[in-house]
Amino acid sequence: MKTLQLLPSLEVGGVERGVVDLARALGARGHQTVVISSGGALVQELVRAGVKHYELPVNKKSLFSLKLVPVIAQIIEREQIDLVHARSRVPAWIGWLAARKAGVPFVTTCHGYYATHFLSRIMGWGKRVIVISRTVGRHMIDDFKVPAERIRLVHRGLDLAQFRFVPGRYDEKRTVLKILNVGRLSPIKGHLEFLKAVHLLKRRLGSIEVLIAGAEGKGKTKYTGQIKDTIRQLGLESTVRLLGTRRDIPELLASADLLVLSTLVPEAFGRVLIEAGAVGTAVLATRVGGVMDVIDHAENGRLVTPGDVQAMAEEMHLLLTDRAQTQRYVRQLHAKVCSQFTLEQMMAETLRVYEEVLREKKILVIKLGAAGDLILATPSFRMLRKRFPHAAMTLLVDKNLSGLAASGGYFDEIVPVDRKKLQQPGYLLKLAKRLRREGYDVSIDLQNTKWTHLLAALALVRERYGFARGRLAFLLNRPDHGYAAVEAPVRHQFRIISKLGVTEFDDALELVPSESAEAKAAELLGPRQAPQKWIGLVTGASPAWATKRWPLEYFEALARLLIERQDCRIVLLGTEEEAARTGNFLGGSGAVTNLCGKTSLEDLVAVIKQLDLVVTGDSAPLHIAAALKKKIVCFFGPTDPKRHLPPAADAALLVRRLECQPCYQGKCRNSEELACLRRITVEEAYESVLKQLRSGVKSQGKPKEPAGSASPA
Repeated sequence: MKTLQLLPSLEVGGVERGVVDLARALGARGHQTVVISSGGALVQELVRAGVKHYELPVNKKSLFSLKLVPVIAQIIEREQIDLVHARSRVPAWIGWLAARKAGVPFVTTCHGYYATHFLSRIMGWGKRVIVISRTVGRHMIDDFKVPAERIRLVHRGLDLAQFRFVPGRYDEKRTVLKILNVGRLSPIKGHLEFLKAVHLLKRRLGSIEVLIAGAEGKGKTKYTGQIKDTIRQLGLESTVRLLGTRRDIPELLASADLLVLSTLVPEAFGRVLIEAGAVGTAVLATRVGGVMDVIDHAENGRLVTPGDVQAMAEEMHLLLTDRAQTQRYVRQLHAKVCSQFTLEQMMAETLRVYEEVLREKKILVIKLGAAGDLILATPSFRMLRKRFPHAAMTLLVDKNLSGLAASGGYFDEIVPVDRKKLQQPGYLLKLAKRLRREGYDVSIDLQNTKWTHLLAALALVRERYGFARGRLAFLLNRPDHGYAAVEAPVRHQFRIISKLGVTEFDDALELVPSESAEAKAAELLGPRQAPQKWIGLVTGASPAWATKRWPLEYFEALARLLIERQDCRIVLLGTEEEAARTGNFLGGSGAVTNLCGKTSLEDLVAVIKQLDLVVTGDSAPLHIAAALKKKIVCFFGPTDPKRHLPPAADAALLVRRLECQPCYQGKCRNSEELACLRRITVEEAYESVLKQLRSGVKSQGKPKEPAGSASPA
């Protein structure tokens, strides 16, 4: 495994030290690390460890930093990086864009308790978001809305070989007691409150020495001046020393009797706390943030409320004077550091996150069409699941079809969508935001509209597959340009999914009705009288496709022939709209069961399962019957069966190949209205039904097309 670590600089600090330690530890396990930063004192240490470093200005908070995106993308490709890991906001923006461009996963570590402005949001966009304390984790979930399943807690860890623990330090009495405060010089770190507590303590313990290690940011001196003024005002000039930036913190800790962490705001973690535990120095800290992951009050240290000067002075006095109790705290803290905060643990847990990310794909499949379209997509769903057995797969589907979509069991999550609202900006953006939080690696657009192309792009899906179609086709970054190809529907979809490494084509449809739907179907149909055949007639089509309807009077004539000559039972299938059209079908004959408007989509599946044959146009019941391996007689008018006929074992195709067919129009413009369907005679349909009923079970093959039906009439 080869990872790229991105951080602002490699000067001295907890983040920087952790990256160096992690790179060295991963190298010892045979993994490679490349680091990009703006440089710093620790670069040479990296180089000595055999880690490649690129010095780039990834620390600059400027839009011009985006020029580095193609540069880093080239580094990712040249170095054959498997995963990009960013540890600060500016490098994260650059790294996220570069990782997307290069097509590799992106991970972040949240080392801080970030303000919730937009530029910080990037830290929650990793495929996994590593947090260094429980407090930071809760902050990312509650305030940044990062899904909990993407959060991973990995505490900072130390290479304990670099720290020497002296178990009996507090058995000795010392003339001068030394207190150390370590941290960046900033008002949020509570130095002024700490100095006031020292002032109170000195009244009771005169023999103390106080060291403050840390400095302000480059070029800043205002807060340092306030600290110096406070020292003078409190008369602490002979007691307090400002050490500035130090690289020998372990040595300073080892020489101190007490470490005080006086921060006023939630501390993300506090590496210096575990360093104190490693060398055996007592700790007093404020009760904030990640501090509480390390310090358990009155067990391995003492905690006070932030800003409580009096309490801080009291606790410092206790820890400096009750040496026996302090020794117990030190031993407990050392034991906790050795068991929970080691470099080996940090490295192993980080490596597990990397392996998890590389092993797992998160795939979004978009299929927002009608029921027939969804059924025709089931082979693609099955092929994708076979190709990615461990991936987390989500299906975006019309809200009315979510029950049907769940029957195959191929998806971990099904997201219902009101597709009629997809054109509304507010609805589209809200849905995109929800999908964006999931951090999908791949989207597979099997709907291929401008709205679905836009949705995947707004959801920031890294790899977006689909047919390049329409003005927004440029939003796909893994497009297929073969949308116009005339192919069977499943084979057509295969063009897209084959780009993801799906090589075994399988076009078998499948559909499993629920037990409740089967019970409903049995109630609706009643008992069967053998050897009577049950024939389903689908008389309608969607309101937008009146041109798909074989004339109702033709259906009545066909039904009459089947009842009188073959003693068949007729079952009418359709919507409530069809119930009105078919209310007096054959004068209410007892041989006709009219189920139009009486079944849900799931019920319809169970009903068709009980039939011997279905006569239908190009509509959802055609695809349901094909999925259930039923014998079929189907009419095609305005649409091309080569593109829409489902794979079926026993389908007789009735079509008239006129000059205007296929027209793909919802309203007929031919001078002979609906000639493509009206020229399919009742007798021809009747003969096709008889041939289908008399034929035995056949192997999967091409549908039968009656002789002469391909010739213009």
